[in-house]
Amino acid sequence: MFIELVDSLRCLEPHEETWLVAAASRMEGRHLVDGVLGCPLCRREYAIQDGTAWFSAHQPRGGDPDLTTLATDADPGQVTRAAALLGLSQPGGIVVLGGSWAAYADLLAELGVSHVVVLNGRAHESSVQEVSSIVVDDRLPFGSAALRAVAVDRAVASPALLASAASSLQSRGRLVAPAGAEVPDGVEVLARDDRDWVAERTLVGSPPVALRSARR
Repeated sequence: MFIELVDSLRCLEPHEETWLVAAASRMEGRHLVDGVLGCPLCRREYAIQDGTAWFSAHQPRGGDPDLTTLATDADPGQVTRAAALLGLSQPGGIVVLGGSWAAYADLLAELGVSHVVVLNGRAHESSVQEVSSIVVDDRLPFGSAALRAVAVDRAVASPALLASAASSLQSRGRLVAPAGAEVPDGVEVLARDDRDWVAERTLVGSPPVALRSARR
């Protein structure tokens, strides 16, 4: 897991949003290979094993379980479609890919995305450094407005996960899901075909700023 990604991760417990603290037992360059992410508020911990962060009720023990390693033979011709659906006309931002969409992780990262996060799979050893992997159940561990885009297929697109994804998108961020999936609150559908729908996050208002009168 790329160390810079830690700043965007949040605890899954229902309390005030706060950063997680990383304690690394092994690193390779800018990647956390083994270690722990801890919440300073509730003290919950999330394991990092073999470069994958576990935001799941099941935490790994030793060498279990075995995650599927991403395929590296994705059709380059589909990358243009994926980039268009996700609105990746400009570089930057964090993109989350789940299910069959994860096959495009390396190619999308090479387009200039700041970081690509793969759900419930292990990044290939030859993956570019901007690709990380996390394991989740039905919620994404990201702060409000942290993500640029999310794409998931039927294997991942539960109502709870889609709602979590929508709440983590920045204004105008894209959410791509199977055509039969329910559209969560907070996004508006831009296009739909027999395979997928593409939705956009409605404008996210900035938090109010407290005003104080100056002392005289």
